[in-house]
Amino acid sequence: MRLLLTTGLMAIGLLGGFLLWRAPKDTRPPASESPLIVAWVDFDVPAVRQGVARFTQHLKAQRPEGARPVEVELIGVDADDPERFAMKMRQLIATQPALIFASSVGVAKTLLALKTTIPIYFGIQSDPVREGLIPSLVSTGSLTGYTYFVPLDVKIMELIRRVFPDIKAVGVVATDYWLEGASMSQDLFTQAKTLGLELKVFDLHDRDGIGRMLEDPRAPAVQVWYVPYSDIAFQHGEELAAALVKSRRPTVYARRKFLKLGGLISVQSVDEDAMDIWAKSIANILNGVPVGSIPVMRPKEIEIAVNAAALAQFDRATRERLAREATVLE
Repeated sequence: MRLLLTTGLMAIGLLGGFLLWRAPKDTRPPASESPLIVAWVDFDVPAVRQGVARFTQHLKAQRPEGARPVEVELIGVDADDPERFAMKMRQLIATQPALIFASSVGVAKTLLALKTTIPIYFGIQSDPVREGLIPSLVSTGSLTGYTYFVPLDVKIMELIRRVFPDIKAVGVVATDYWLEGASMSQDLFTQAKTLGLELKVFDLHDRDGIGRMLEDPRAPAVQVWYVPYSDIAFQHGEELAAALVKSRRPTVYARRKFLKLGGLISVQSVDEDAMDIWAKSIANILNGVPVGSIPVMRPKEIEIAVNAAALAQFDRATRERLAREATVLE
């Protein structure tokens, strides 16, 4: 592709002097006025389009240097077809956007594999170091970004122990990807054991596993459920929550939205200024700051939300313990 493009440009150069007088007037804006494109690679769905629109306003507020305007374009992709996805990324790279926003680890890894020199900024949920994207959060190499990953699993086990001092068995509902560790706290199982908690892992390989989960012979022994934000919770959250409600056991989630679906507690990192952070970093890159000199940022605030409507089912001592832990009553 590069050879063909180069050959084409050479031919245009040789013929330009002869054909210039016959060519129609070029109505395109000069290169100095054409916009810098920030290509946001993600699913093309309403929620993402709304997010891109919000981010565009944050980026405009940064007023990147130079006369050229900046535009954010959503590049809709289907990551379920790796070959087609890689082809689309090659096509995107050929258009030479000023920067590519990678909305997932998969997007970032594909771009790295294609060895593009275009700056990459990622926004992900897992640990970028353990994912192999960067050497460290400070020395980021050829890309940088923002991660919502804060290792909270052990803290959640400590919270479960404080709120429910007599329980022993915790059912962990996750997937292979989460269990591989890039989204999980290191030493989770070891630390849980020191707290006197036995973790019973329910590894759901697909949607069908949700219906079979409570039929597992280990399920009746579970006293508290913990649902980290793995892909099964992301893709089939409502169905998963409905199944766990039937167990009549307290459930701790990694996202607050599940409290409306019957969850008791949610513990997650929050950052209302995340888009401002993305916009400032991306504006700096557009202004010429080297990508590798910008550290990866992540949230600094932890929210513990408790479902106020669910408190009545517990005794007074448990209600008081829950109230002490909560930063938000939903």
